[in-house]
Amino acid sequence: MAAARRAKADTLALRRRLLSSSCRLFFPEDPVKIVRAHGQYMYDEQGAEYLDCINNVAHVGHCHPRVVQAAHEQNQVLNTNSRYLHDNIVDYAQRLSETLPEKLCVFYFLNSGGSSSSKEGTS
Repeated sequence: MAAARRAKADTLALRRRLLSSSCRLFFPEDPVKIVRAHGQYMYDEQGAEYLDCINNVAHVGHCHPRVVQAAHEQNQVLNTNSRYLHDNIVDYAQRLSETLPEKLCVFYFLNSGGSSSSKEGTS
């Protein structure tokens, strides 16, 4: 379910109150509020179009139909808590282990693979 859209200033105020200051914004003096994305483009609340070259989607784009379908199928069987026994986590670990040296075959799965931690542009 999509959240109701709020004014940019309200979103910024909530972000400053609720998110850690270590989660930095691009252009903190006047941050861009992205409200949707499709293909290689993102759109702000005014409808301005931005070419997205840095958001880990440049290889397939936002909302690519095959990626959306794959995510939909996975969400139907998703288990997001590694504290419960589930085949998907061990199947994935097993497939991953087959590509790595044995000493690198104990896994700790997290929800993110990268971040920007520049000292510039603090929020």
